[in-house]
Amino acid sequence: MKNAITKKVLGALVSFFLLSACSDGASQPTSYDGRVFDISLAQDGSLICTSKKEGNYYTLTISGEGEGKDYETKNLVPWNPIAKKVTEVTIEEGITYIGDHYFFSTPSSRYILPSTVEGVGDNTFNSSATIFTYGSELDNIDNDVYLYSETKPTGAGKYFYMQDGEPQIWVVTPVSFLFIGNSFTYRGTNISDTSNPEVPLDFKKIASNLNIDVNIDSVCKGSHTLTKFADKTDEMGSIVEDKLTKNQYDYVILQEQSTTPINNYNNFLTAVKKLKARIDATQTKCKTVLYETWGSPTAIEGTSYKNVGEMEAVLREAYKNAGEESGCSVNYIGKAFTVAYMEENINIYADDNRHQNGLGAYLSAACHLRSIFRVNVSGCTEYCDLPQNECKALLSVTDKTI
Repeated sequence: MKNAITKKVLGALVSFFLLSACSDGASQPTSYDGRVFDISLAQDGSLICTSKKEGNYYTLTISGEGEGKDYETKNLVPWNPIAKKVTEVTIEEGITYIGDHYFFSTPSSRYILPSTVEGVGDNTFNSSATIFTYGSELDNIDNDVYLYSETKPTGAGKYFYMQDGEPQIWVVTPVSFLFIGNSFTYRGTNISDTSNPEVPLDFKKIASNLNIDVNIDSVCKGSHTLTKFADKTDEMGSIVEDKLTKNQYDYVILQEQSTTPINNYNNFLTAVKKLKARIDATQTKCKTVLYETWGSPTAIEGTSYKNVGEMEAVLREAYKNAGEESGCSVNYIGKAFTVAYMEENINIYADDNRHQNGLGAYLSAACHLRSIFRVNVSGCTEYCDLPQNECKALLSVTDKTI
């Protein structure tokens, strides 16, 4: 009898300490490394979120069973203080409902939902995130949602499969793109042919080689800023407005003048928001994507930047912030340029050491494809009349970096 009573007391104590550890109260560790949050609807510890610190960043893992509780605002989400430093979210089988605002402030670009998830709340994800689900269709969110399919579907819809632990998109219908930018979009092997922009054309060739059907359109002019492209009275802005009014696109890719995001961020952000408003007003189902450009040897001359990587890191932060503030996703092309140039010693610059050469245009195109379709590009055998070995190396950089 005494042993039975002792076991009951010990069991009660274990339950007490478990529930205490899962609460949002003062019993938590002082740092967010190893924090355990009780997010179950009944607040009984049946569904938890665990944070783990890795360097200066964090990962989150949701485990357990049942429905998650809703949070009225993003500030009430228990991991909100570290939300912007979360680089990865793992959602395990068992959860049936993901609550309001869980990942609204988390910059992750994609989430994989297990088969048990039957629904999500309001503002659960940031607007630019892509959702891959093994479970039910999610009709109450504006994010791109892809359903799992082991084999390539024959009908219309958005589907994905898994390869090397990463979701890859099945492309079953042509995807339409509008590229808006300046010489960082149209230059490459050709110096000044704005009617045949090299980055979009290489993008289409690489996509076709990987059995992805895309249609491309473009509006390009040298040195043009997004402020001008957003102005209907501007020559190129008028063309942008005409294309948005007459056509439907799945993606519009915006490339700002190379240094504007770091030299005049407010103008950059204002233009992005203005263009996105027009895109949202004219397009039925279209994602606006920001095209991060790169640092260059010429651009850092006379500045405090020690190398092109330092400049690109500041550019990357400006694009990241603009994406979060405007609800756009970002293709981090500049990040791949830094790796290709500084780590792989591949010359992706033209003779002016500022613009992209043919290899730079090829790298940019591959990165756009990787970012949007989540496909491994290293299997591509289309080299766009460029040296095969260097193209293969750039494809490897793309898969490693993006």
